[in-house]
Amino acid sequence: MKGLSFVILFLFSIDCYSQQIESVSFEGLSKTKESFVEQFLTISKGDQLDSSILYLNKQRLANLEMFADVDFKVNRLNKGVEVIFECEEVYTLLPIFSFGGIEENFWIQVGASEVNLGGRGNKITTYYQYYDRSSYAAHLTFDRIKKSNWGVNINLIKWSTLEPLFFDSNTVEYEYDNYTLGLDVIRHLNFTDRLLVGGALFTEDYRKFTEGSFAGAPDELSKLKMLGKAILIHNRINYHYYYLDGWHNQINLESVYSFDDDPNFYIMFNDVKRFIAMGLRGNLAARIRLGLSSNHDSPFAPFVLDSYLNIRGIGNRVDRGTGAIILNAEYRHAFIDKNKIAVQGVIFSDSGSWRNPGGDFSDFSDDENFVLFAGGGFRFIHKKIYNAILRVDYGFNLQEPSINGFVLGIGQYF
Repeated sequence: MKGLSFVILFLFSIDCYSQQIESVSFEGLSKTKESFVEQFLTISKGDQLDSSILYLNKQRLANLEMFADVDFKVNRLNKGVEVIFECEEVYTLLPIFSFGGIEENFWIQVGASEVNLGGRGNKITTYYQYYDRSSYAAHLTFDRIKKSNWGVNINLIKWSTLEPLFFDSNTVEYEYDNYTLGLDVIRHLNFTDRLLVGGALFTEDYRKFTEGSFAGAPDELSKLKMLGKAILIHNRINYHYYYLDGWHNQINLESVYSFDDDPNFYIMFNDVKRFIAMGLRGNLAARIRLGLSSNHDSPFAPFVLDSYLNIRGIGNRVDRGTGAIILNAEYRHAFIDKNKIAVQGVIFSDSGSWRNPGGDFSDFSDDENFVLFAGGGFRFIHKKIYNAILRVDYGFNLQEPSINGFVLGIGQYF
């Protein structure tokens, strides 16, 4: 498809430079509304044909979640040319059946998700999750209201787990329940940048699950809190099926206000992702996260060391901190790439360091707070279904190989 586009542009480059675009249209749109995708174009009737702008628009459409890939063709007309974008839609109304697991721990999620609601890129997700205990969630996003640059998120969550909290030398498990009602306003600054500002009202309930008495560990705890947040996202990732090229940066600023005597709590973290397409089937990927929070000496520190979040193979919520520096790197190579199905092999390295609750910045350089894991895995991919990637990874500690484990999940790790 890419080669065809190059040939077409070459044939027209000599005599089409001065020709005007007489029409712009789309092929392959079934569910997606033409009026929705038109707002992402920078070309229109009356413009001069420009190959660089044509490719920019093609990639901009390919980066939308409802398309696996987009190409174009240019046809001669009597007085100019017509541009036709050929869009390959993916299935976006999908059942959710995802799961993950490490030794002695397993979670499963069942529900439904739509990332192209009404054919206009709106999203709705609802699911049930069992991860030690039962949770429910519903998320609704109107990404661009009436073709404007404004959108809104609505979140309703009941999140229940068993949370290990760390008191001196003891680990105490609590039944944790979080009930959240959230609302966010989205402002698209341009095609690559957006700002999200919002808040949530939530309750946190803790009930001690571990039997026995431990110093400083209450039997029950209930808190009513309010969250305010601002998120700035810069996305310059180009998509071609499951291949990624470009970079993504996200900055989160959050403030938590408690309605009792607890001090306000602040969290900041920045995620940078970099993807490099290598040859026809290779993909290099890297992520670095830098995070800091209010440095209270508390067992409720927000940054969690966990197999599902940052270090594959380390275990389930192994430790917590008030600061984190995390680096994930992996090379993905597709050794099977068919029309609908692909299989990637992956080798990876996950490393990180944490600041202890109440500690200082020297904690980051402390050997006891640094972890380094490596491993490999597979990705089983359905190219015609949005985010249909089954992930299987095995990671082990390079310093202590006896610490290891499998991590299963849906979607790429990052």
